[in-house]
Amino acid sequence: MNFFYRLSDRFLFSFALMLVSLYSYGQLFKGEAILGGNLSQVEGDMENGYRKVGFCGGMGIQFPFHFNSKSETKPWAASMEILFTQRGARQKNANYKPTDITNDSIYTRYKFKYLLQNNYVCLNFMLHYTDKEKYTIGTGLAYNRLVYYKEIEFGTLQTYDSVARFKPSDLMFLFDLRLRVWQQLKAGFRFEYSLIPIRTRHFRQSANYLEQTRKQYNNTLSLYLVYVFNEKRTNVDKEKYKKDKTYYY
Repeated sequence: MNFFYRLSDRFLFSFALMLVSLYSYGQLFKGEAILGGNLSQVEGDMENGYRKVGFCGGMGIQFPFHFNSKSETKPWAASMEILFTQRGARQKNANYKPTDITNDSIYTRYKFKYLLQNNYVCLNFMLHYTDKEKYTIGTGLAYNRLVYYKEIEFGTLQTYDSVARFKPSDLMFLFDLRLRVWQQLKAGFRFEYSLIPIRTRHFRQSANYLEQTRKQYNNTLSLYLVYVFNEKRTNVDKEKYKKDKTYYY
């Protein structure tokens, strides 16, 4: 819990630092407010499908640039984000049972639910390219710090003594796609996948099955909205896109 408070203080300090930087260097940086949701799963568990719904939100800062210093436009941007995000896995009907449940009636009562929720504070570093001031594509790395976890299996809240311990940090690859909705408001889609295992766990379905050792990885899809501060409003030349009309009398 003390770690969580320390991390929260760092989160607020980083947020304040971003605001100061944005205010002091407003011509160079753009700010971002991000809000959305996740669909996630854990590769390497005994479940499948993007069934875990979670929250994601936070703030970011962009530095627009062009590789040609003489260019007036800056379609490239380097960015940093600080987000709170919920990942994990969920299954209504678990497809295996542990060896300590031998009575099928007990198994039936407990097999209906598996839930894993991992909450992270994320620090994302990305490179973006914007085309025609409308479409933005980006890629980068995300450093995730675990601040909370909960795992329910067969009706029992698991502890670090009963299952393998999660690693405190996770490094993920991310791919990002954004579409301008209106002026500074954009809609985004993001895919993230762990580059290193979040833990290694042993499974054994019954006494007649061999034990399996699996490395587990976060796998997340995100849909979100982002509002960009200090970005010039886009002026669309309607005459440029107006179709040539021919009238016949």
